Amino acid sequence: MAEPTESAVSSLAELLRYPDDLSKISTIKERLIREKAAVDLELKTATQTQLDVITNGLNNLLDSKTLANEVSQELMKTDLLCRQAASMVSGFSQINKVSIVRRNFMAVEDVMRNISNLPNNLDEIEALIEADGTDVFGPMTNFLAVHYKLSGLRDFRDQAMFQASKAGIEVQKTLLKYFARLDNVVKEFDEILFLIAQNLLEMLREGNSSLVIRWAKVLDVDERLDENVKIMTTTSAFHRDPASHLSMSGQSTAMARELRNYGDRLTEAIKSGVKGEFENCLATFPDDPSDLLDNLYWVIREVLFASEHLAKFVPERWRIADRYLAAYHMEMYNLLKSLVNKDTEAGLLLKIVRWSQKYNETMVREGKFPKEKLVPPLLDGQEDNLLGDYMRLICLKTNEWMSNLAKTEFAEFAERKQEPDADPESKYGLANTPIVFQMINQQITVAIDSDEIRVVSGVIQECKRQILQRQQRWVNCVQTEIQKSNANPDDVPGGLVEYSIAVANDQVRGADYVESIISKQINVNADVLVHSEEERGIQSQMAQDLEVTMDGFIATAKLCVLEIVGMAIFDLQPTFASLFKEAWYTPSVSTTAADGTITTTPGSVVIQEVIRTFEEYNAKLSEHLNPDLLNIYVDDLLEATLVAYLSAVSKNKNVTLSARSLDQIKNDVALLYPFFTAFTDSEHVESQFISIEILMGLVSSDRIGTVEEFRTMKESFPDAPLRFVEDVLRAREDLDLKTVKEYIDAVRSDSIANGAGSSDRRTYMSRLYA
Repeated sequence: MAEPTESAVSSLAELLRYPDDLSKISTIKERLIREKAAVDLELKTATQTQLDVITNGLNNLLDSKTLANEVSQELMKTDLLCRQAASMVSGFSQINKVSIVRRNFMAVEDVMRNISNLPNNLDEIEALIEADGTDVFGPMTNFLAVHYKLSGLRDFRDQAMFQASKAGIEVQKTLLKYFARLDNVVKEFDEILFLIAQNLLEMLREGNSSLVIRWAKVLDVDERLDENVKIMTTTSAFHRDPASHLSMSGQSTAMARELRNYGDRLTEAIKSGVKGEFENCLATFPDDPSDLLDNLYWVIREVLFASEHLAKFVPERWRIADRYLAAYHMEMYNLLKSLVNKDTEAGLLLKIVRWSQKYNETMVREGKFPKEKLVPPLLDGQEDNLLGDYMRLICLKTNEWMSNLAKTEFAEFAERKQEPDADPESKYGLANTPIVFQMINQQITVAIDSDEIRVVSGVIQECKRQILQRQQRWVNCVQTEIQKSNANPDDVPGGLVEYSIAVANDQVRGADYVESIISKQINVNADVLVHSEEERGIQSQMAQDLEVTMDGFIATAKLCVLEIVGMAIFDLQPTFASLFKEAWYTPSVSTTAADGTITTTPGSVVIQEVIRTFEEYNAKLSEHLNPDLLNIYVDDLLEATLVAYLSAVSKNKNVTLSARSLDQIKNDVALLYPFFTAFTDSEHVESQFISIEILMGLVSSDRIGTVEEFRTMKESFPDAPLRFVEDVLRAREDLDLKTVKEYIDAVRSDSIANGAGSSDRRTYMSRLYA
């Protein structure tokens, strides 16, 4: 019930595709009613036709039964007349005995004559066979004559052995010895007969159709005689009394004949010939199954040749094409089955499945063979399972390759014996990344060759898994090496920044590779495999899966950049630890020019050290980091610097803030601001430095001003913690504990009243106490 329901829903969806179609429901309903009426009428007509055919068939069966009864009655009348003959003719018994004696004398004379002539007849037949030879591609002009003469001798032999069955064992043994030479000649002729059967197709190609016709005539005659024997035997078994009155000589002659069974032997000969062809083919390609499959299309040609050409020269009842199909199909079934095992490689497995599909399609389309005759099904109908195995083999091989590459490249990253590879633009990169995507491209191409969109989808999912896993491995690798460097900088090899740059750059390259796979492989190459809406959905899902990996590449690249920023900040931890302490304060330096102009340079030993460190990092990054990632790096560095600067208020011990601190903060900003604006947009830098302005405001504001500064901070940084305001207030030299508490209470009350912090927007201020 599920399929009709789904079909109906699908048809309804096609009719009501757009909202405007709802207004056409009445029209659609009328059209469907008319179509239903037409279908009902057609079904009624077809049903009536079939009913008439069945009725006529039943009537014919009744007529046949009546006619059979009439024939039976006539036979019974004939039997009765035969039984009454003895009383109707005077002296019938004597006449019958004389007749039997005469027939026996004539039979004995025939036997004696045939026995005496047997050697000469066999000499003649052997001479004819020798003249023809065993070359089935030759004319064999004596073939029919040999069969005619040999059939007569075989009938005589059969009759003699039949009569001897009523004699003693010694008589039968004597006759068997006497007919031994005949049996040898028969065996020799049968070998030629079935040698022809094994080479029928090649004989036709060689133009020896004459011999094929004569050969078919021989088998046809013997088959018909075999049928007569079977009919007579069956009749004698079921109608013994009526049969006893029939001609004894005709009956005995038919029943004495030994069955030739050429029909069954023909099938075996065809199988034997086909088996020999396959053995020759296997011997030609013993060690290369792929080449073997490439050279198996002759099988299809042979079957089609038998169907189109050989069938014209043999009786239709033989169904010769079906016999050849069965023989070739069974050998093909056994061959493919032998090729499929647990060690079969993915490419060969796909080739086997595709060959099986092509074979079935050709036999049905060109050979006009019903699919039901292709038994047993090649590969036992397990094509889908084999495709699944093929997909798993691809995934297994991909996993193996990726694992081996991972061991190599992660070891290179950890050892850092030499500088990373660089492209013509001096951008660092990893040597194995192009190899990874070359392998992925190859596996997707092989999957597309399967002509199965689901196989491609499975491979894409495995590639997605491998890529995401590789991204996470790089994240873990970079973080682990940085942790080692932070813990014991003297015990780890150098070049960590350079290799981290290479990893970050490779993530961008990876995203470009994946984008190329989507545009070329999925949207173009795999598009030929899409034949339905379901398959279109699978194609779309594959693109989405790969887009997830692109997002992962970008996220991994950003994380690597952030880790590089972390290394720079970690190097400056001792420097940031002196912020807001006595060592932090540095007087400005004034210089007088020759013209008397006085220039004042902001003094800040701490920030100068920070900038020098940043410049060392930037020198490498500007030359070797991807330009897009460099912009991200500058933004991350700006935020990390501000976080380190602001969080020093609470992290550093014995911090005090005063009017003197404001001057030093201004000096720090005077150095940091131009440094960052040299790399990024000044408006963006200014928007980020608002936090420093807020810090300065909190250091100098009264209670109302402090509340205003907090509101300003929440407008720009809704996730800024209230604790930061509290720490700044506690560090102010000009406020006692009571006043600090009043300020903090005022800020908290305003925060509650205005619902501060309800926004989901995240800024670097949330990392102050991370």
